[in-house]
Amino acid sequence: MDDVLHDRRIDAVNVPELTRRHEGKQVRYSPVTIPPEEYALMIKEYKEAIVNVIAPRLPASEFLRRGRRILRDYGIPNLVVVGKERHGDDLPGPGVLEALEALSLEKGQHSALGGICIFDRASAHGGGYGSTRGRLTEPMRVAAKADAGCDFVTSQITFDAGPALGFLTSYQRLCEASGAKPATVFISLATIPSPSILALIESLDVVVPRDVRAALGRGPGMGRASVDISARVFLEILAGAEKQGVGIPLGLQVEQVGVNSGALALELLDQVAPSFA
Repeated sequence: MDDVLHDRRIDAVNVPELTRRHEGKQVRYSPVTIPPEEYALMIKEYKEAIVNVIAPRLPASEFLRRGRRILRDYGIPNLVVVGKERHGDDLPGPGVLEALEALSLEKGQHSALGGICIFDRASAHGGGYGSTRGRLTEPMRVAAKADAGCDFVTSQITFDAGPALGFLTSYQRLCEASGAKPATVFISLATIPSPSILALIESLDVVVPRDVRAALGRGPGMGRASVDISARVFLEILAGAEKQGVGIPLGLQVEQVGVNSGALALELLDQVAPSFA
């Protein structure tokens, strides 16, 4: 972690909140180590911190108190509002849009609210997004989040440039049609050092295309191959966005999946950072 905290190419550290587990038919969330805002306090001397909070896990009043404490008392400027992992989860708190609207009244001039984006997601229902149409596209979701006060979204880990470019072009058309200011979209990349990490990533509903799985292999070179694959995908997204005239503000997020993959994550950053400078 020291390498990350002192790496000048890294502007911020994104801290997740909880892990999801089942107890019979009930869903529970438990901290990975400590609450993310406590960890963020320890590192904010070195890096800007981004804290993730699962909004519906807490009753609305408790969620708002926690969000206010993170933004104001702790002085952590970036808060990502996360919704339910599964639509059927029965949780007591607010939906994403309600949470964003409440927090937008609490954030300061230099604070930013974030959300999650899954490029190839399409929902058959409006959920908490106020849509009565049969199919809710991801650009529509992100547009609704931005309207509720969301400044940026971080994508799910991507190993395929196609869905990312499809999202960006559709989202841009939506913003142009409505005259809305687009949220910044952070493209998330990751390495896959082992078959167990591949299984973990896929269990989180990350799509790993068949050709990517074949290129990864299963031997000791798997991690290194994943660095090259993720770098290629990111460069394809940038080139495609430029070719198609996409003006959506873009950012880069490199995720470390697995405790032993830090060196690979920095190697991936070595490959993609120059093209994004």
